[in-house]
Amino acid sequence: MNILMLAWRDMKNPLKGGAEIVTDNYLAGLAREGHSVTLFSSRFQGSRKSENYHGYTIARSGTPLSVYIEAYKFYKRGNYDLVIDQVNTVPFFTPLYVPRKKRVAFFHQLALDVWFYEKNIAVATIGIVCEWCYLKLYACTRAFVVSNSTKNDLVSYAWMNPKEILVLENQIDFTPMSNVSDKEHAFVFCGRLKKSKRAQDAIRAMVDVDAKLYVIGDGDYKKDLMRLVRKLHLEQKVVFTGQIGLMERDKIMAKSLAILVTSVREGWGLIVTEANANGTIAITYDVPGLRDANKTGIMCRNIKEMRTAMDKMIENPQYHATESITFARTHADWNKNIGRLEKWISH
Repeated sequence: MNILMLAWRDMKNPLKGGAEIVTDNYLAGLAREGHSVTLFSSRFQGSRKSENYHGYTIARSGTPLSVYIEAYKFYKRGNYDLVIDQVNTVPFFTPLYVPRKKRVAFFHQLALDVWFYEKNIAVATIGIVCEWCYLKLYACTRAFVVSNSTKNDLVSYAWMNPKEILVLENQIDFTPMSNVSDKEHAFVFCGRLKKSKRAQDAIRAMVDVDAKLYVIGDGDYKKDLMRLVRKLHLEQKVVFTGQIGLMERDKIMAKSLAILVTSVREGWGLIVTEANANGTIAITYDVPGLRDANKTGIMCRNIKEMRTAMDKMIENPQYHATESITFARTHADWNKNIGRLEKWISH
């Protein structure tokens, strides 16, 4: 098959995140199976217009705003058996120009209440109304998603047929460790530092908790978080590592009592599985995506409950650590997902 995926970013974009990692695994896998695969995405500073990456072609044009128009032009110049419309906040509106049998959508998550964390109330209101409207365009489009939470959202908000939605739970691309490491009196937060990720809640939870918190990552909300640390006098407890390598990240995860994941919502919550693979449970909010991924840890509803869970981990550092590794092993095989996806798109 000649396959085209439309996405706003690719793996070489400096702003890449979990969605791009998942995308790369699927496209590289489909290319290994003999398909001709092209990813179309936006340009960024220093980017090439076209290049080969992991066996598939990356074609780039336009800015993060104009990429949607450029994607339509690019599609019109080619002849594709299948177009995958990756919907990441703003879709590519393929139901308007790609025949139904030749298109599928790929949803990680819906934005919904994330709008109200990242934008002012006026923009957020417009954004969520627009999302509700454009989702209806996809009612007759097959889709694959990363969790049952996203599937349920699409059935509710996009009026999609649940029988035409394939759930492929995200996998990790490294082997889970064999044994649980010795634990320190420390917790870890890892992710992009944006308001909707709510690292501020993880920091507030540290008040009256006798432990250290490692904050791994960077983002536009970092300065606000650092001000919060100073305001709460937690300078001796909270350590901002910035962007670090995977080996160093995994080392911190392995020695931490738990990873704190406080997002408004996630598609799957891949960072939970990655922490599990390092023998560390997750303490998460009970929200879409995280309730799918966090099967061995503790879910909570607010900062108070999170603090109680952290105290529990200090008292019992090995709580469900072995079970977390076992669960991670069930989500460490991308080839399994690629095989299911290939079979699904072919029928």
